[in-house]
Amino acid sequence: MKTEILRYWLLVGLIALLATSGLAQTNAQRDKIRTELERTDEVIERANDAARSSNTPVAAPSLQKAIELQKQAWGYFKGNSFDLAYRYTMDARDLAKKALVRSRLTEQGETVVQRKLERAAELLERAKEAMPPGPDGRLYAIYESAKNNLNRAWEFYRIQQYRAALKLANQVINAGQDILNAANRQIRRYAEFERRSEAVAELIAKAREKIAECTSDEALRLIEQADKMYQLSRELVSEGKYAAALRSLQQARKMAIEASKICNGVGALSRRHDRIKNETDRLAEKISPNDDTAKKLINQVYEQLQLAEDFINRKQTEAAAAALKAAHLTLNQLKKRLTAHDR
Repeated sequence: MKTEILRYWLLVGLIALLATSGLAQTNAQRDKIRTELERTDEVIERANDAARSSNTPVAAPSLQKAIELQKQAWGYFKGNSFDLAYRYTMDARDLAKKALVRSRLTEQGETVVQRKLERAAELLERAKEAMPPGPDGRLYAIYESAKNNLNRAWEFYRIQQYRAALKLANQVINAGQDILNAANRQIRRYAEFERRSEAVAELIAKAREKIAECTSDEALRLIEQADKMYQLSRELVSEGKYAAALRSLQQARKMAIEASKICNGVGALSRRHDRIKNETDRLAEKISPNDDTAKKLINQVYEQLQLAEDFINRKQTEAAAAALKAAHLTLNQLKKRLTAHDR
């Protein structure tokens, strides 16, 4: 009898111990699942805040699904279905994390695109200010197209189509840089033109002074044409036609040089003619009336001088130079003869 009673109480104690142990395990599992559920709630809350801050439509479906799964997970938890509660809350957490990542990426993307758009606007404004005056249709067309693209880019940005906005912003930046590069090239070309223009203007001025001394009609005609070509070059460069302006400037330079050459040649020949004639006149006084050879030589000198004068008047400088050379050679022969007779 005592043995049976002892066995009974041992069995009761064992049952109580098992019950206590099972309850402890259940409470531990409950606490663990509750911790996971609360952690998922925190992730969902952060994702919800990020979605509101970035106003990201692409994150909404994942976030909404996460909220629904988390609600079911809490329901299973309250019904002591801990395994289902754990599975649902982990799925909800994964979706919430995806929504959080999408919201942050969108927010970062928004910042990047905004900065790119601001840079594009600043560069385009600089390009507008750098565009040289004059009807340069190509640069103006590039600028207008870039301005339209910038407006469209801002529209895409406002409706959160950041990829399209970024693409257009890059196009605007490239266009603005092209305009700046073209403007800088024109500035350098204009500076080069001004340098050459100043030199040609000085050349024309000096040629005018020489023409005033030699009174050559041909030189005067050339210098007037040179001045016209110079003025034309100024008009062309004001229209942005640098190549044509430089060609006109080069023609003006050639004409001024040619005019100077004419006056330089005519003037020098005239002065040489006068020197030879003066010397001939002095020698003529020394010729004896009986020296027929000397008379013949001096007559040849006078004939060649007259011929040279005619060529000079007709601006035939090469022929005039040849006549003067012949006169000089003949004059030397005359001087030698007269010197021999003096001995």
